[in-house]
Amino acid sequence: MPPQSRALIIGGSIGGLFAAQFLRQAGWDVAVFERSTGDLADRGAGLNTSAELFEGLARAGAAINPGLAFHVRSSAWLKQDGTIGIEIPRGWHGSTWGTIYRPLRAAFPSALYHAGKAIERIEQDTTSVTAIFADGTREQGDLLIGADGVYSTVRRQFLPEIAPLQAGYIAWRGILGERDLPPAAHDLLLERAAFTFPDNELVVSLPVPGADNDPRPGHRRYYFIWYRPASAGEQRALFTDASGRDHGLAIPPPLIRAEFIAAMKADARRVLPTVMGEIVSRVAQPLLQSITDLEAPRMVFGRVALLGDSAFVARPHVAAGTSKVALDAAGLVAALNAHAGDIDAALQQYEGERLAFGRAVISHARYLGAYLEAAHLESGGAATPRDPEQVLREYGAPHLVREVNFD
Repeated sequence: MPPQSRALIIGGSIGGLFAAQFLRQAGWDVAVFERSTGDLADRGAGLNTSAELFEGLARAGAAINPGLAFHVRSSAWLKQDGTIGIEIPRGWHGSTWGTIYRPLRAAFPSALYHAGKAIERIEQDTTSVTAIFADGTREQGDLLIGADGVYSTVRRQFLPEIAPLQAGYIAWRGILGERDLPPAAHDLLLERAAFTFPDNELVVSLPVPGADNDPRPGHRRYYFIWYRPASAGEQRALFTDASGRDHGLAIPPPLIRAEFIAAMKADARRVLPTVMGEIVSRVAQPLLQSITDLEAPRMVFGRVALLGDSAFVARPHVAAGTSKVALDAAGLVAALNAHAGDIDAALQQYEGERLAFGRAVISHARYLGAYLEAAHLESGGAATPRDPEQVLREYGAPHLVREVNFD
């Protein structure tokens, strides 16, 4: 019997766990190495789910149920006067990052998950690959998968020139418990996804499950993401903390300067519909990020493969990041199964298929967000978005991933 092939997976988040579980099921020996030591479940905020994501969770052996996502059956344009301008029967299944991560992590054997392991560099020959970690240890395998996210150390070794590019706008995010919502929000917003269009800005909001995946009325949460144009200089100020440290493209929420949060909440009350402005104002600790994208020209380097955000990071408008990483992992394992014993041929197939998909996601996300860019305003672009109904129909990636059906 031939020896069992071994995969080293760098990154213990959703993408790394999908790849690890799928490879284990295909008969591989796997080891996951995660640089962090804390609980990753607290990362991220709201997200949209898809049939592909839930199929991936089921395949990975994660415990899933309808409570992992809260279904709304329509999308609506919330006008500045607080009334519904247009409503279309396009549903969304809103969830949170931690809600998806927890069952996936619980399904993976802890003995194979190594926290506090930061990779420094990779060495390889034609038949094997070795990961060298910051603590001086080395691990050898037949394949290494870089699933270590947007700031991937693996990608940086092979594509040092590729880094996230600022799109020219930022996003404020927040989640509020259903019981903390203003009274007007309950009937107006808790059964639909809402889109609001201040001049050259966009707010997308929807209900998501509450604590412990609780979808019951009264126990849900409400999530928003507010996109606002911001020049490079404005972003440097926003991501610099009170001590003068520049955090780059994202800043830990507690370090966001109080005056910026106060100004954002004042703007919310001024430019958003009253109910939405009140929701934004009630969030105690908002999150702030620079909107970026990243597009790797390659995903395979010898016996090393990139996966998920290590290779492609799309603007959030496509609402398909977790779906894409599940599809990447499934595509990689399918290629390995199709070329049993020939890892190099499998990786060539994987790269060709997933590059095409990643490029399609990036292109659609840029199309959806183009009017939000600061450069658009600076060049004299119109201060109005596309037709609201068009945005409602095209938002997300309906041509790339399928809607969940729990019926």
